[in-house]
Amino acid sequence: MPALRRQKRSETFRLRLTDAEHEALQALSERTGIRRSRLARKALRELVTGGVDLLEREQYAVLELARQMRLIGINLNQVARQLNRGEDPGRALAETVEQLAAAYSEGEFTWRRLVAAARARTVPEHGRD
Repeated sequence: MPALRRQKRSETFRLRLTDAEHEALQALSERTGIRRSRLARKALRELVTGGVDLLEREQYAVLELARQMRLIGINLNQVARQLNRGEDPGRALAETVEQLAAAYSEGEFTWRRLVAAARARTVPEHGRD
């Protein structure tokens, strides 16, 4: 698997939590196996960007989806070359289109599942500051 690019963290930010917030963060960390600092950065990034901040295992899943789509694209290019040469791709075209449709559906489902899982990792609100 390709290595994920990491950005250097040079800034420090201290945060005060209530006992309840700290307990909730600790429980979430233990439940997910994700360090508290990573959970805090994830929450901050999602709040600032409005997008989803995928964990490393989720990023690898997205990379795998992209790899599968590239392989299907290669098959589609081979069929296109056959068509351009005036050859009949026969069953290869139908199989490639079926693979592409299945991969798209699977990719969309996987992406939606990853985003839903990422958004579900929240620390319950214990009052307002």
